[in-house]
Amino acid sequence: MEIVFWGVTAALAALGLIELVRMLVFWITRPLRPGAITLVLSIEDGEECEQLIRAGVARLQWMDWGPCRLVCVNKRQDPQVEGICKVLERRYPQLTLCKTQDLVYHILQSDQAD
Repeated sequence: MEIVFWGVTAALAALGLIELVRMLVFWITRPLRPGAITLVLSIEDGEECEQLIRAGVARLQWMDWGPCRLVCVNKRQDPQVEGICKVLERRYPQLTLCKTQDLVYHILQSDQAD
């Protein structure tokens, strides 16, 4: 039982050390004035839509970069993807749903807003 305890303790210590190194590297390499980031998700079907959006939001929060946006592209014009994105847009204000042909305008809009 003692071996299991020390094994779990060592694993948690290693994870904590990795997280500390990640935070230190991001802090050292951060720019003085960070620009805006736009992460574009290309979603094909409604089955993976919510999972991809939540992973994208988590990635933006994990990076902790500054003003970030998440643009979700509905490639196949799936109504299920549109419905899920509309619901998640209320929870995540940085999320925007767009069509494939409007992607450039959404990215340029985020550049002009800054």
